[in-house]
Amino acid sequence: MHWLARRVINYSPGGVLTDVIGRKRAIVIGTWGIALVQFLYAVVVDWRQFAVVYVIDWALHFYQPALTAILLDSLPPEKRGGGMMLTAVLPQVPWLFLPPVGGYLLDHLGLLGMRLSFVISGVISVSVALLRMKALQETITVKPFTRNTLMREIIKSYMFWQGFSSLPSFIVYVTFLGFLTSLAGIALQTFGVLYATKVIGIDNTSWGVIQSATTAVGILFGLVLMPVIDKAPRVTALFSGLMLMAVGYLMVGVWSNVVALVTAAILVGIGGEVAMSIRRALVGDYITPENRGRIMGTTLALEYLGSIIGGVVVAYIYTNSPSMAFIFSGAVLLISVTPLIKGVLQAR
Repeated sequence: MHWLARRVINYSPGGVLTDVIGRKRAIVIGTWGIALVQFLYAVVVDWRQFAVVYVIDWALHFYQPALTAILLDSLPPEKRGGGMMLTAVLPQVPWLFLPPVGGYLLDHLGLLGMRLSFVISGVISVSVALLRMKALQETITVKPFTRNTLMREIIKSYMFWQGFSSLPSFIVYVTFLGFLTSLAGIALQTFGVLYATKVIGIDNTSWGVIQSATTAVGILFGLVLMPVIDKAPRVTALFSGLMLMAVGYLMVGVWSNVVALVTAAILVGIGGEVAMSIRRALVGDYITPENRGRIMGTTLALEYLGSIIGGVVVAYIYTNSPSMAFIFSGAVLLISVTPLIKGVLQAR
C-alpha cells in the first residue's frame, strides 16, 4: 500500500483516539513506540524486515492529531496563529544541517553509517519521549471507556464525512483546504528537483543549496510573522497565505529560470506556513476541545489524500508539460481562495 495511503488510514482513527483516551496518553505511547522503532531500523538485515518495521513506524504516528490538539487546547485564542506558526517553523530547523551529516555518514561508513544514523535518531527520540512524559499536561477530561466503545468510535472515524453536517460550513471549507493545498503542493515537492535539473538545467548540488537557502528564509520569515500573525483577521491571513502559494506556482509555470524558481520556492514556503498555521488556529477557534482531535485527524487524513490524488494528476500533467503542472497547481489555489474574497473585503 502507498505510504501516503497508510497515513490516511492511520490519522482518521488517531483523531478519535486522542479524544477518547486523552492527548497525553496518545502522545506518550506513540512517541515511545517510534523511539523503539528507530533502533529496529538499525538492526534490520533485509527489505522484508525493513517493510515490517516501516509499517509499524507509521502505525505509531497515530498520535499526530493529539499533538496538534494539545497545542490548540493550551494556546489562548489571541496566540493560536503564532503558536501554530512556531510548530510549522521548528521542524524545518534540523533540515538545515541534518542532510549533510547523513550524507557524510553514508559516504564514509556506508551501511554502518546508515545504521548509526538510526541509533542517533533513536537516542534523540527517547529524549523527546522522556521530555513529553514530564512536561505535557492533559488538556481534556478523559471519560471512562470500554473496548467496545473505543472500537465503535474508531470504525465510525473512517466515515468522517458523516460528521461534516454538524460542523460550521466555514470549518468544512477550511478542512477541505488541506486537501487542495496538498494536491497543489505535489508540483514543487515531488517534481521540483526534476524541473530544476532537467528543465532549467542546474545540477543536484545547486538544487540542494537552493533548498537549504529557501528553508532558511522560510524559517526567518516564520519567526518574524509569529508575533503578528494573530493581529490580522484570520480570513485575511489565510487568503494571503494561499495567494502567495498560488503566485509562486504560477511564476514557475510562466518563467523557466533560476530566479523564478528560487523566488517561487520562497513564496510557496512562506505562504504554506501562514495558510497551515491559520487553518490549525481556526480549528481551535471553532471546535470545542473534546472534538479537536477528531477534526485534526480528519484534516491530516484529507491532506495526505490530496497528496495521493495530486501525485497521480500532477504526474500526468507534468509528463505532458512540466510548465502546465505548476500552472495547474496555481489555478487550483486561486480557485480555492474564492470563498474567502467576501470575508476579506468585509474585514477591511
